[in-house]
Amino acid sequence: MRQLVMALVLGSSCVAAATHAHEAGDFLVRVGVAQVAPDASSGSVLGGGVDVEDATGLGFSGTWFATPHIGIEVLAALPFEHDIVGSGALSGVDIGSTKHLPPTVSLQYYPLGEGKFQPYAGIGLNYTTFFDTKSSAALDSALVGDTDISLKDSTGVALQLGADWQLNDNWYLNAAVWKIDIETTARISVDGTQAARVDVTIDPLVFMLGAAYSF
Repeated sequence: MRQLVMALVLGSSCVAAATHAHEAGDFLVRVGVAQVAPDASSGSVLGGGVDVEDATGLGFSGTWFATPHIGIEVLAALPFEHDIVGSGALSGVDIGSTKHLPPTVSLQYYPLGEGKFQPYAGIGLNYTTFFDTKSSAALDSALVGDTDISLKDSTGVALQLGADWQLNDNWYLNAAVWKIDIETTARISVDGTQAARVDVTIDPLVFMLGAAYSF
């Protein structure tokens, strides 16, 4: 009987350990495949507009838990590369491409206590920096000159929903989505002289699916 009681106690402890909530001081690292899906719009430029295509890359984040219910997350990624295309009167015109990095710091809330399933919501500040922006040969031909495109960096609010599913003491599956406020100004120059300037709203949804490790 004593051995049976001890076995039940140990078994209960193992189950509890496998489904514990996050604790203050825990650190959770997430890595996954991320897709950036812009909801782009722009002002008028050269008789048309500017659109930004989807991009897929590797995203990762780290969350430090101040309490079992409050976490502070830093989101990063490898550079995403987007094609820039025309819209409206410029529909079908390949304008160029750009790369960006989207570091984001968020305050997260985890409402549940015990359980394998841990949903969370977050709000934070995003800083998006654009680089390696290139114009296309098609744009050179359309504007009859050597063209150049530059994009202004952006700062905006990021909203987040996500969930972790615990596999064992340390490993989780993770799924998350962000809505990020990204607004930039595109400047197009021809032979060194500015030919157009247009405000572009990108406001993407960012989806990430991957794994997480807690320690």
